Amino acid sequence: MPSGGDRRVSGRQLDMTAETEAESGEWRRRREEALGFRPQKEIPYNQLLPYSQRLDRESAVILGQIKANLARAVQLRELWPGLLFWTRKLSTYIRLYGRKFSKEDHVIFVKLLYELVVMPKLEISMMQGFTRLLISLLKKKELLSREDLQLPWRPLYETIERILYSKTEHLGLNWFPNSVRQGLSSSKSCVLSVLHRCSIENVLKTLVKCCRPYFPVEATAEMLDEWQPLMCPFDVTMQKAVSYFEMFLPTSLPPHLHHKGFRLWFDEFIGLYVAVQNLPQWEGNLVNLFARLATDNIGYIDWDEYIPKIFTRFLRSLNLPVGSSQVSTSKYLSNAYEMGHVVVWITSMLGGPSKLAQKHLSGFFNSIASFYHPSNNGRWLMKLMKLLQRLPTSVVRRLHREWYKKTTWLNTVPDSHKLTDQDITDFVESIKQPVVLAMFSKIGSLEAAQALQNLALMRPELVIPPVLEKTYPALQTLTEPHQLTATLSCVIGVARSLVTGGRWFPEGPTHMLPLLMRALPGVDPNDFSKCMITFQFIATFSTLVPLVDCSSVLQERSDLTEVGLFNIFNQQAFKNFEQNLKSGREKYNASNIYAINRILHHRL
Repeated sequence: MPSGGDRRVSGRQLDMTAETEAESGEWRRRREEALGFRPQKEIPYNQLLPYSQRLDRESAVILGQIKANLARAVQLRELWPGLLFWTRKLSTYIRLYGRKFSKEDHVIFVKLLYELVVMPKLEISMMQGFTRLLISLLKKKELLSREDLQLPWRPLYETIERILYSKTEHLGLNWFPNSVRQGLSSSKSCVLSVLHRCSIENVLKTLVKCCRPYFPVEATAEMLDEWQPLMCPFDVTMQKAVSYFEMFLPTSLPPHLHHKGFRLWFDEFIGLYVAVQNLPQWEGNLVNLFARLATDNIGYIDWDEYIPKIFTRFLRSLNLPVGSSQVSTSKYLSNAYEMGHVVVWITSMLGGPSKLAQKHLSGFFNSIASFYHPSNNGRWLMKLMKLLQRLPTSVVRRLHREWYKKTTWLNTVPDSHKLTDQDITDFVESIKQPVVLAMFSKIGSLEAAQALQNLALMRPELVIPPVLEKTYPALQTLTEPHQLTATLSCVIGVARSLVTGGRWFPEGPTHMLPLLMRALPGVDPNDFSKCMITFQFIATFSTLVPLVDCSSVLQERSDLTEVGLFNIFNQQAFKNFEQNLKSGREKYNASNIYAINRILHHRL
């Protein structure tokens, strides 16, 4: 990730960017003139097809048919086959052409489908079809702003109340199975897990997530009036109330409307979170709501007062064994937090003038670092590995949002709370030690490799040297294949940052040839896993780096860097690597030879 100096674009880059934007604007203007409207979001790859000139005429004809027949079916009140058939046609149109219609048509489609979804006594199968199409229309939030579209929240709430909290379900009159039964075979469990994701409950919750940014300004006060009477910590209705609040409360209102949004309920809810200490079931829903609130309003909420308690709760929710006599915990914990929401909440609190969140995050990882040691194993290890994998990914997404993503109608992060170079360095330093320990975990090195990949994007000079220190000794021994496969997997993760070099790690490309030469003994037909990871290692580097004969460059160019000169002078080493790879083919089996031939044919 570039530093603050790298973020200042040079004059030449600004000229190129302006030229590119001018060309893009001219192309959009020609597209609008050709289509007669400004398309919301087309599929750009359609323009590369050999018959792309015919697509505009075909899409215009199909869209006209869809609009005319949908209007006719609505006027005739023909749900089946009229509306069902033409909504499926619209779904096919979106898959083929993208959202190739005007903003006005987009809004009309959304309003029509919303009315169909909340229609009472609608068949569940038809509701699911309409809901999936509505989700695909609302998925790209940047295409429609709050000024373009507003949707009432109460009809959707009444639909969910009627389906998910049916008063006749216990009588067997309504039953919508959503859970996977225990004790089934693996194939049946996989099928049922797919059905679970496609169930009516999950589809409706996804629809609420997509509709939430378009609820009216008064929706927050109306929701509080509706569900606050259910909030009693000693009653079972508390779970229902907090679930509805997590599902429906809008958190992406603009800053000038915050007094009608989260400020109506934040003090009460955070006070409830701090006061109740017995880890009730609804606490997980409250954490999910706070995580969404934090990521939608970075810089507009002061979390410093609550950060110590928040990290204490995070640490307690991991259910780690403490002391010499390990405390036994239940296998299925109802009070465990979802790691994805915990990661989002932590990421959103980083930065700012106080740096308090980073201080507690460093202490948090110092307290759990020993649990990442390869000798430790338990039910809690999978949760720790998920934390290690997802936290760097979330920080990279936030950096992309702050520095590279195009500005839309959604809230932007204030400059005072954007992550600085020092914030990034402190974060990488705090998480580096657990990641290096997790490289040799008993459950595999995949999570550590993914974490190292994202950390190397931000600070390669801090992450790559420790990985190389463990990789070179592992390549020199043949008696520890687990260490070799783990280190090669992690080097594959940081390969892009390694060969890129750049300002912060310029010596990175010089490690490529030594690593390739030392990896050749790993092509062992007697150890399949080691052989495959070695082939993946070689294929990754040969894909990232163009391999050409540079012997004549010394006479043609005089502006070569030290790294470029080093690679040119080591061409003989690469030729030796190629000869060794070719000469070893007679001792390999058919699959090994096939992999070698592909690498040599495509890259060498």
